[in-house]
Amino acid sequence: MATRSVVSKKTMIQMDQTASSIKGVTEDLRVKLGILNVEIKQDKKSKEEFERHLGLLQKRKDELLFRMKDNTAWAATYDRDVGPFADRYKAMTADIGVIYAKAKVGHAKGIDMLKKEFNYHPEFKRPKDTFFGIPFKPA
Repeated sequence: MATRSVVSKKTMIQMDQTASSIKGVTEDLRVKLGILNVEIKQDKKSKEEFERHLGLLQKRKDELLFRMKDNTAWAATYDRDVGPFADRYKAMTADIGVIYAKAKVGHAKGIDMLKKEFNYHPEFKRPKDTFFGIPFKPA
């Protein structure tokens, strides 16, 4: 007795085509999944490298913040302890300028007196001069 197929030949061909299509899609998805797994591994490595670098940057930031805090404290101490001396230094140099200006006037008067009293010539010594001196004019 010959058994007759429940499915027609046309239906069988359609089923075979559908199965082949499903197999192709499944294989395509398997390849894409493999590619995605490789990309995920690469992303994990990249993330680890990024986190390591971020950790180094955070450490550097912490060091710089500590130095800034330390330098700020030093600057405050410097301003408090050395600031008054700096102000006094400025005042002293201004006073020295006034004293030096008076000394220049006195020096010029002294040279004039030497010219009048001893016939001193500041540019050169004449043979008959009895006074010895080196010409100097403060700036």
